[in-house]
Amino acid sequence: MAQALEAFGLGVLQRILCYALYLLGLNRSAIGRTLGIPSETAKSIIKMVSKEGLVAFEDRRRSCSAFLPQAPAQPPPITLREEEDHVVVDFGIQDRSITLSREDPLQLKTVVLSMVNSGLLSTRQVSEALKLTPSHTAALARRLHENGALSLVDQRQGQKQDYRVTPKVKAELIQQFAVDVITRGRTSSSALSEELRQRCSIAVPDRTVRHHLSRLGLGEITRSLPQLVAALKKNSSNGSRS
Repeated sequence: MAQALEAFGLGVLQRILCYALYLLGLNRSAIGRTLGIPSETAKSIIKMVSKEGLVAFEDRRRSCSAFLPQAPAQPPPITLREEEDHVVVDFGIQDRSITLSREDPLQLKTVVLSMVNSGLLSTRQVSEALKLTPSHTAALARRLHENGALSLVDQRQGQKQDYRVTPKVKAELIQQFAVDVITRGRTSSSALSEELRQRCSIAVPDRTVRHHLSRLGLGEITRSLPQLVAALKKNSSNGSRS
């Protein structure tokens, strides 16, 4: 008894003995006299153990059970967030994320739709990231599952043809690209599309802007153009002072 008292504590030991005596056939009054507790206390212990099982033997002030195995910790939720012209898949763990460029829509769709099919992301989360309706997103997820990534390739040929973008539109696109890069040091297809719409009333989709930026090689001068302009200004300023 002394060893048990040291191991379990008085409260837990009383509950164990109370329930054991009850199982051996003693009534509540006899149990109370044997353990030196009121019969109503014995009744409460018996009722609690019969209802709750092993956990009822513990100290009720404990925040969690030391007798029962702990439930596995729930993993943090996976979220999607926008970063400029990218979508970031955040696993909720430090330094654990995937950055997907909107410049590569096939990769973006393949990854996030695969996560939908695996139950890691919801259709709503992905539809917002892809800027599609939930029903269209669900249909793409099914298509990926059934036919693979190539089924997500846009089969429309119109976007590959230059006749939809006239030389005038290309000129305005190049001009706006240069203004953005020189004044802000960066730009994106979505920003260019919106600026052309507001400034020139020209409606060019993001996807078409990306297509022509790539074909014209403008992405290669995003860093060098501001540096070149700054150098020319500096040389011009030095020349005027001399």
